[in-house]
Amino acid sequence: MTVSGQVSECDAIVREILSHHGIQGGWQSLPATGLANRIYATSNVVLRIATDHPEAVEDARTESVAAPIAHAAGVLTPRLLVFDDSRTLVDRPYSLWERVHGHTLGLLTESERMRPQTWSDVGRQLSLLHSRVEECPDPLGWLDKPGRDLDLAERVEELALIGAIDSEQTRQLQNWIATLRPAVATKVRERFIHNDVHEMNLMCSEKSGSLIALLDWGDAGWGDPALELAQIPWPVLRFVLDAYEEAAPGFLGEGAESRIIWDHLAYSMERMPTDARAFDDMYRFVRTADARWRMTV
Repeated sequence: MTVSGQVSECDAIVREILSHHGIQGGWQSLPATGLANRIYATSNVVLRIATDHPEAVEDARTESVAAPIAHAAGVLTPRLLVFDDSRTLVDRPYSLWERVHGHTLGLLTESERMRPQTWSDVGRQLSLLHSRVEECPDPLGWLDKPGRDLDLAERVEELALIGAIDSEQTRQLQNWIATLRPAVATKVRERFIHNDVHEMNLMCSEKSGSLIALLDWGDAGWGDPALELAQIPWPVLRFVLDAYEEAAPGFLGEGAESRIIWDHLAYSMERMPTDARAFDDMYRFVRTADARWRMTV
């Protein structure tokens, strides 16, 4: 099929879905910030159709369970209007959502992405999610099972073998991992978590920086609440934590700092070797932060 034929077929599917649900008016294709959905929108509704990505169907099912629970708890996330996995109109799951109008944080300028207002709002929304959601019915087992990478020592060895880190970095990381491991091995109370909080899943006001929505619940489930902070930029982490701890003191559990650093280490290693400065912000933060963060490197 030609490209124009593919576009025409896609247009027909979108029109059929919208018409089936009584949604009138024009629509447009929106740029997807991930790989799991093709996205279309009217002025009031967003249509998400799962792609051929291996995790797309599972993610669509997960968020059909998780997002309504978060919305009911008062978390800033769009309301799910329809989830259809019947494959009658299209051969994959699709969902219809209330449209919220704002800007994807990750597409703004660096100074706009680092505004304290936005990240304080993120902290407050995470505190709502963790403190208010006490159950989430999941009869089909569609929720994800959030967990952390425990094989960081092996990954350090792999990076050293390919020359992505030098001998001094290797020694520092090995010492750091050994120091952090006891806290990571300690069991903490699980909370209901989003599990994929990063700039491309946040919508905010371009003018004020106020958070408008936390999107994409395809990785949600019950897990360590500290996992939420794995992709929060170090320069704004304190704004998230201050707002979170004010609203939900103690919910992150004992030793949260060590678990947060561990998860950031794992995320930084994923960026190696293409990003040679992946560890820089983390080193800088820990060496200059207050005593609860400082440790031997």
